[in-house]
Amino acid sequence: MKAWFWKGMLAAAISFSLLSGSIGKAAQQQQGQEQRGIEGVWDIIVTGVSCATGAPLFTGRVIHMFIDGGTMTEIADRSNRSAGLGTWRHLGGRNYSAVHEFIEYSAFGPNTFNGTAVVAREIELSKNGDEFTATATSKVFDKNDNLINTGCATSTATRFE
Repeated sequence: MKAWFWKGMLAAAISFSLLSGSIGKAAQQQQGQEQRGIEGVWDIIVTGVSCATGAPLFTGRVIHMFIDGGTMTEIADRSNRSAGLGTWRHLGGRNYSAVHEFIEYSAFGPNTFNGTAVVAREIELSKNGDEFTATATSKVFDKNDNLINTGCATSTATRFE
């Protein structure tokens, strides 16, 4: 009788251990997915808009890489500019901000420095962390660092995997 009791207790302990382990693992995976951050590579469609009216002006494509620790890189679909370098930070929840700078070249020569542009972006991740929407403002400076233009944009992004 005692042997039967202990075998039953052992079987129950093993079953409970396996069950709680798989439940805990599933909960951990679900929690990890919900908390997925911005780190990674993103394919982004940018729409330049009028800052005054929000009317669309142009559409372009960029790729951002958000790196653990708060740095980022960007490449764009325009040949007259450098890659962008910048920083990002987590604001809380699914909200982030990022700022990056790139060099503008003259359309008349690949080695003619025209100035720089600084883009500040407010980002909201989707619940699953595989998409985001963002709004951005930009400031364009000439080669003497004088502000010559400002701009606004919206964007949608999907995680590249």
